[in-house]
Amino acid sequence: MNRDRRGFTLTELIIVAVLGSLLIMVTLQVLITNQRTYTAQNVQIQGQQALRAAMDVLFSELREVSAQGGDIISMSSSSITVRSMRNFGVACAVSPATPSVTVLKVGNWFSVGDSVFVFADNRENVSSDDAWIAASVTAVDTTAACGSSPASRLTFGGQAAEFAADSVRVGAPVRSYVRYTYSLVTESGETYLGRTPAGGTAAPMVGPLKPSTGIEFTYLDSLGSVTGVTTDVRQITVKIRTASGVMNSLGQPVSDSLTGRIYTRN
Repeated sequence: MNRDRRGFTLTELIIVAVLGSLLIMVTLQVLITNQRTYTAQNVQIQGQQALRAAMDVLFSELREVSAQGGDIISMSSSSITVRSMRNFGVACAVSPATPSVTVLKVGNWFSVGDSVFVFADNRENVSSDDAWIAASVTAVDTTAACGSSPASRLTFGGQAAEFAADSVRVGAPVRSYVRYTYSLVTESGETYLGRTPAGGTAAPMVGPLKPSTGIEFTYLDSLGSVTGVTTDVRQITVKIRTASGVMNSLGQPVSDSLTGRIYTRN
């Protein structure tokens, strides 16, 4: 008994192949689109994290700056050089002739070579003659004490005349500082917020940021007007920008920005 056995015709096979190819192409396009969206979202999240981290660094440093006290050394729209305060202590004994100051330990110990400011009160009832004496620590004795509290005796070099002329009293604050410049630096082809110590090498801190325009500083006086005078600065507006070669769903480079206003210590 013969049975009618029929297969697929060539036309049917071609149609199936075309439809299968179309389905594969559509599926592949969806996967590619999802991958691009995922990549763009990751890049955007990383950029937002970089923006927040950079703003945190600048906020923690610049809010401690006293423009009236001369802590802003130089400034421009793309960089700022400041004296950043580090260790802090309170004098419990003063020897103007040496000169030396025994400092109650508040935070970390002072070290030899630290640049410091020592507050001179002069006439106690008059604020106009108060001053900060700049000094450099030449020796540190950590076996000293303020009563039963641990302290360190700081000896300075070359400031005997200043200590003799100005009244550094018990209770005077002593602060150490370092000089830093904050600006954009390039590392391995990427742009970062960098910090450069005086006489040192720039170190990248946070990024990557947008080349050339990743950081923008604007300086305002007490009236909120833009100023170019370092001692008049009361507010610093910081704008930080990120950019990436990754494209978003609109075919545009993934980018973001963050603006913050920092009030200085005066």
